[in-house]
Order: sequence, then structure tokens, then C-alpha cells
Amino acid sequence: RRRDAPRAVFPSIVGRPRHHGIMIGMGPKGL
Repeated sequence: RRRDAPRAVFPSIVGRPRHHGIMIGMGPKGL
């Protein structure tokens, strides 16, 4: 299910760059 997450997040980050750093990075909370 981790491979499907990035694909569903891609279209989301386009409108919300904040989720892209939290969901894709899930580490760098400083962003």
C-alpha cells in the first residue's frame, strides 16, 4: 500500500505543497 500512497499524494501536493512534505517526507517536520 506504500506504492499507492505516493501516487495518490502526487495530485494532492499539486494543490497542497504542505501535505507533500508531511506525507512524502513523513520525517522533516521543519518544512
